[in-house]
Parts: sequence; C-alpha cells; structure tokens
Amino acid sequence: MILTEINKISYWNEYAKWYKLWREHNNYHDPIKNFLLKFTHRGTKILDIGAGDGILSFPLVEHGCHVTALEPSQSMQSYLLENAKNYKIPISIDSRRFEELDSHEISKFDLALACNSLHLTEYGIEGALCKIFDSNIKNVFMVTEKIFAIEKLQGLYPEYMLNFSYSYLCESSFAYHCSEELFSHWECKYKRKLFKWEKIKLLSMVTFEREHIWLKDYVVVNIFYWRRGR
Repeated sequence: MILTEINKISYWNEYAKWYKLWREHNNYHDPIKNFLLKFTHRGTKILDIGAGDGILSFPLVEHGCHVTALEPSQSMQSYLLENAKNYKIPISIDSRRFEELDSHEISKFDLALACNSLHLTEYGIEGALCKIFDSNIKNVFMVTEKIFAIEKLQGLYPEYMLNFSYSYLCESSFAYHCSEELFSHWECKYKRKLFKWEKIKLLSMVTFEREHIWLKDYVVVNIFYWRRGR
C-alpha cells in the first residue's frame, strides 16, 4: 500500500468500494459493537470519528444514542446515506476532517469514538488523542491495530482513567468473486498495474471457499476506553 496516500480523502474516495467489499465478508466489528453498547446508554451524544459506512454508528443509533458521523470521504458518505435509507435509520453526517474540529465542538459530545481512524489524521494517534483529551470530553472509546505511547498519554492526562482495555486476534480477510477483482484491488493499493509475477504470487496466497477467492489475514485489535474522572 502507498502509505503516503492512505491519509488522503482522495485515497478513500477511490478505496471505499474495497472497504465495502471487506466489510461485507467478515465479522471484524462484532466484538467492538458489543463492548460499545455496554459503555453507552439511551441519549448518549457520540462523535464517531471516521465513521466509514456507519458500521458502528447505526447500532448506536438503534441503541438510542445521538450519533454524529464524522466522515470527510464523499464515497464513504454515499455508503452512509445508502445504509441509512436501506435500514431506515436517521444519521447526522459531518463532512469535515477531524483536523477542522476545535476542542469546544468535541466537548459538546458525551463520548468520542474512533475505530482505526486516528492514525490517519495529520496528528497521528497520540496527537489526535491529545486533541480529544484537551477538549475535556467525558468518555473516549478507541479501537486501533497500531502501537502508541499509552503510558506517556496517561502521564500527560492523569484525569483520564483507562477504565477498560482489551486485545484480541481477529480475522480480517478479503473475499473476492474472481481473480480479476483480486488483481484490481491490489492495483488500487499499489496505484499501478501489477506485474505478472505479482499476480502469480497473489494467486498462490489465496484459498477457494464458499464460492469466493479468500485472501486470509489476521490482525491484533486493541480496544481502549477512557473516562475523565475529574
């Protein structure tokens, strides 16, 4: 993947269809949903930072929460609106980037939610968390596959107690309908046509199950929940 491109809105406008394909063929978010619903209640005002297609926003709305989906990608917004229409669930969408929000705006919410999104901001995970903590918001729920300096943050913000943390190994596989779809996905990631040897290597890595071509992957998912104590 072109790492210099992944934090650009233009990248996600193009990559959204592949995110949708990934989402439709795994249960990556199920444990996250279960934990989120335990830490929220009817009436909770939530800012979903990098909401994507609403995979976490919609269950929270159904739970009785008031959710604002912060999603700057136009393609992701289209999926959000499509899902809202299909499931008949109202959703409030803010199309700005996280960098455009100020602390006062964040503080109006009860909980800041970020699932694999803070590392994509220009601040990085630590800087984005500092911005969130500086707002004095009451609750912060973050999911990440990345390593960050959690001890340093705890030292800078002792008023935020880490009430919950959990790590688990999760399947994050892609399922394709044909080899051409597999190749197109990786050409999107690499921003170029694949060489013949790259196609052969990809085909050697896949398995054929349930009428799909599977590229298996497993990741460690980390969940953190902070609550401001004073």
